[in-house]
Amino acid sequence: MARASGKVALITGGAGGLGSATARRLAEEGAIIVLADLADEAGEAVAKETGGEFLRLDVTSEDNWRAVVEAVRSEHGRIDVLVNAAGVEGDVINGSIESTSLDEWHKVLGINLDGTFLGCKHVFPVMAEARRGSIVNISSIVSYMSTPSTVAYGASKAAVQQLTKSIAIHGCRDGMKIRCNSVHPGVMQTRMIDSIMDQVGTMLNLTREQAEEGALSKVPFRHIGAPDDVAYLILYLASDESGYVTGSEFMVDGGWHIGQAS
Repeated sequence: MARASGKVALITGGAGGLGSATARRLAEEGAIIVLADLADEAGEAVAKETGGEFLRLDVTSEDNWRAVVEAVRSEHGRIDVLVNAAGVEGDVINGSIESTSLDEWHKVLGINLDGTFLGCKHVFPVMAEARRGSIVNISSIVSYMSTPSTVAYGASKAAVQQLTKSIAIHGCRDGMKIRCNSVHPGVMQTRMIDSIMDQVGTMLNLTREQAEEGALSKVPFRHIGAPDDVAYLILYLASDESGYVTGSEFMVDGGWHIGQAS
């Protein structure tokens, strides 16, 4: 039997990057895929590829979340898996504590933190009806370290890490088994990392290759990770194989968290 056979999986940020890789991996293992994103064309393409459906979602809008969750519930009767993969990196060039504007702060936390909060808030009652489910929140390896050039991004991902633990405890109340775990990617081959590398290069007057070399100097594996490296982990967390796993943090970073590479 496929590892996610018959599970209804709602994936935000599903039009690209980690979200689309996760959708493909779960679909290959038998999941029913619902992609939610603002990128209509790309989202519909991934939905077609995975045999799933696409729903337009602004993760910062509570009304949007209510509509999407109700649509999935009406169509499928349940939501077994929620993957909160929508996220933005923000302005790296002007991302210090002195240069980050309040509007930029609100934008980054709105998508990365508020979007995750709203997803969990509105999907949780649907999972509670079945008394089980799996929520996977995408944090970042930077939640464990300082981010002086991207204070909004770092703060948002650290908050997602803590929020995950609180939801995990709530999901165990009254005998329920609604699991909630966080995934912490490092340097991955995604649009976000492309943008960060480009901005770092501009800020430090480096070529793209030099910016990547600097980032990878901290990674023992010395290469950029693939979205599938994260998607395979999310598959495990979405499946019944991880039935006794909740409130945990999973680093997918090529060893970055161990310490500086020599």
